[in-house]
Amino acid sequence: MSTDATDRHFAADGNIYEADGTVVGTYTVSDAGNVDSVSTDEDGNGYVDTVVADLDHNGTFESAMVDTNADGYGETVLVDTDDDGDFDSSAVDTDADGTYETTATDPNGF
Repeated sequence: MSTDATDRHFAADGNIYEADGTVVGTYTVSDAGNVDSVSTDEDGNGYVDTVVADLDHNGTFESAMVDTNADGYGETVLVDTDDDGDFDSSAVDTDADGTYETTATDPNGF
């Protein structure tokens, strides 16, 4: 199955649908009509798998979260703290206990 843009559409109800009508995510829109964030549930288990956000609408994501083991908890978090278009801070919870064991910062981006 392909997952390119032709297989999905953003509906006015705030949901993202597969071509067959299955909901695979949601999105939020600013008052000006810009997409602020997108979240997906690719495996259909009811938990969010990914979230990305571009709250200043400059075309780059300021934050991202990935649920790597489908438990509804974001084990990997990325943040662009200096707004240069590159993620420069990260945290990873390797054992899904709610504590990030690994954190990293690189002002030049990852």
